[in-house]
Amino acid sequence: MTVIEKQVDVTGAKPVITGCSVQGRAVPNFFIVGAPKCATTAMDTYLAQHPQIFMSPAKEPHHFAKDLYHGAMECSAERYFGLFKDVSDEPVVGESSVFYLLSKTAAAAIRAYQPDAKILIMLRDPIDVIASHHSQIVYEAFEQETDLETALALENERKANFNEARADYRERVLHYRDVVAFSEQIERFFEHFPREQIHIVFYEDVRADLAGTYRGILKFLGVDPEFHPNFQVENANKRARSAKITNFLRYTPDWVSAFSRLLLPKREWRVAVKDRIKRFNTQFQPRLPMPDHVHNQLAADLALEVEKLGALLGRDLSHWCKPRS
Repeated sequence: MTVIEKQVDVTGAKPVITGCSVQGRAVPNFFIVGAPKCATTAMDTYLAQHPQIFMSPAKEPHHFAKDLYHGAMECSAERYFGLFKDVSDEPVVGESSVFYLLSKTAAAAIRAYQPDAKILIMLRDPIDVIASHHSQIVYEAFEQETDLETALALENERKANFNEARADYRERVLHYRDVVAFSEQIERFFEHFPREQIHIVFYEDVRADLAGTYRGILKFLGVDPEFHPNFQVENANKRARSAKITNFLRYTPDWVSAFSRLLLPKREWRVAVKDRIKRFNTQFQPRLPMPDHVHNQLAADLALEVEKLGALLGRDLSHWCKPRS
């Protein structure tokens, strides 16, 4: 859930950008577009190990989600194409931006840029997504309310005060039920891409048969399906040791930023220091179980959405919204 402007320094010779080409090569041609907390980070890592696939070294540039990342926050064309400066002869060149699915403009923008692009969508029980997403944005300091039930109760008030013309992703990610409105989001991609260019993976299938699911993605991409990556655990549940440190890193005072630029003139040095502080401030621990009454309320709220998604994809997903006794 990061912004590439703050993470990546494109150094060396600037790429020659003409239309959708970098030095004569059209990149990328593969996009993992979401959803959040559905094993996208892990899959990005596994795919990057394949010798026929080049994945952006920085995850989540969100270059095509101008409605979520706009103004000074957006990833410029120079920085974006600079992510792919090390592409050699890999036939698949990809990037992962989990809020392309949430974005109302990304599907059309990717289509205009690369009509032949292949799209990977990863889905999960929306109740689990909400719980995991809440934990993540608390860790990232976008959400100040650490109690999930209270955060969910604030959603209507937040949406009532929401101005889409001025808002960015930091406000949109607080609209929990909108984040998991997968049927509407997927329909946008179905509208702009042929169905054969879209591959959908379910988190429960990843858990049940990771190797088989991975092989299916490789077949979809048209690369060697017999390659076996190192399936290490990625993106485990995290919490911040200190909320004050997280907020300081997220909303660094201008005078501190100015001083750091004097002390550490190279962007990669500043990023390295910030990453080290963030790692020190991070604890990995299991997420607390969702209370039954919160789960059951979400199950009722999301039942129609899950029914629509199941009909759209031709898969029975009714078990996602079963209430707990």
